[in-house]
Amino acid sequence: MQPRKDLFHIGASGLLVLLLFCLATAGETPPQQGTPSLHPGEPHPPHNQPPPSPASSVEEEEEDRARASFDLFTRQWMQKLVRTDDFQKKRMQIRQTQDGFVAEYTGYLPYRYTTIKLTQSELTPFIGTLTYYKKTMRSVGKTKEQAMSGLFEHAETSQVSEIFRYTKGEWVY
Repeated sequence: MQPRKDLFHIGASGLLVLLLFCLATAGETPPQQGTPSLHPGEPHPPHNQPPPSPASSVEEEEEDRARASFDLFTRQWMQKLVRTDDFQKKRMQIRQTQDGFVAEYTGYLPYRYTTIKLTQSELTPFIGTLTYYKKTMRSVGKTKEQAMSGLFEHAETSQVSEIFRYTKGEWVY
């Protein structure tokens, strides 16, 4: 006997999906005529709560602007750091060991993490933290020249956090 392949035949995984769908949509009502509909991905407004006050909307817009400008600011900051590789190579440190020479310089990984916090200051309403990683590049050789011109390898990584302030609509170091 073959299993039925009609609308009423669903397996255990299908029942689970159906149950989860029912739980997720419980209590929702379809939009009524004249009610603005939400775009996909937007959260549902809380029931029985007044609309946000204009002051909070202005604050939210300012925070959104600060976040967007901090994203751009930190991207540009990281691009500047990454472009310093040649400059850092010229400033490499060389030391002699029992086995020869070690040459090292500092480079930067392009990864970054950011956070923004609201402050109580009217002059500086936000502070932003940029976290990135610097790397130690290392080469070894029997002579100083071999170490300086050898293949540099990523030897160490350390985390750096910098704090910036948002004053008069722009991020300041």
